[in-house]
Amino acid sequence: MKTIVAFSGSTRAASFHTRIIRALPGLAPDGVQVAHFDLADVPFYNQDLEGDAQPAAVVAMRAAVAEAEGVLFAAPEYNGSYSALTKNTVDWLTRPMGGGALRGKKVMVVSVTPGPGGGQRISKTLSEVLPFFDNEVVSVVNAAAVHEKIAADSDTVSDADLAAALRAGLASF
Repeated sequence: MKTIVAFSGSTRAASFHTRIIRALPGLAPDGVQVAHFDLADVPFYNQDLEGDAQPAAVVAMRAAVAEAEGVLFAAPEYNGSYSALTKNTVDWLTRPMGGGALRGKKVMVVSVTPGPGGGQRISKTLSEVLPFFDNEVVSVVNAAAVHEKIAADSDTVSDADLAAALRAGLASF
């Protein structure tokens, strides 16, 4: 069984990115498990907290990624860039420099928006940054008008094209 650790770059209760992560287990192919890691308790990166002072949430996050076959970033686009939460997650997972739990992992990037951009800028940015850490970006999924592609009353992807793209991305691990 392959495990993919999924991070939402938003802590908003009704985040489209978190809702997509909650839908992924139903879209994953046989032999692939998606594990959502909640980032609410992960503090902002601070080098003073490295070593013996690492917060428990950081230790747990790094361990989850180290044990997983891949990582999925569901990354919202804020002001034309990634959210502070997404950047913070990358920072913690790529330290210490030259190491870090994220190094060498396969990564999938999902970015959706209710507007027309579909998160393409953040996907491009992450796809350019992650190879610096020896990551292979195996799939990028973008979608505009996402509010029309997720069921209003559940965490179900109702759009066939978006569901197919997410399935294909998960299969690429």
